[in-house]
Amino acid sequence: EVDVAEIYVPFSWFEPMWLENLGFAEEFTGWRMVAEGVTAPDGALPVNMSGGVLSSNPIGASGMIRFAEAALQVMGRAGGHQLDGVRRALGHAYGGGSQYFSMWVVGADRPS
Repeated sequence: EVDVAEIYVPFSWFEPMWLENLGFAEEFTGWRMVAEGVTAPDGALPVNMSGGVLSSNPIGASGMIRFAEAALQVMGRAGGHQLDGVRRALGHAYGGGSQYFSMWVVGADRPS
């Protein structure tokens, strides 16, 4: 049900972990999604088209940037990393030792 996801991935091993934790993969299988290209730009669940936290991790703003990037995808305003036809996006943030937040961004039909 998600067209694209912006999740908190400050290290490469976080991506399979969050894919499992967020319910996209069964426990101990998130790595397969990454290895098989499911999370690539042309995959079934593109992850972090903006480059995510691996590209920039301004402490305190990282989570808000994930939500903003998800919203930009839905609005069709993500510039060079825009994917076609995004209607539903997931934004995800993580902070402290055990706090995280996820947000769905759902857009109305927009002109093509």
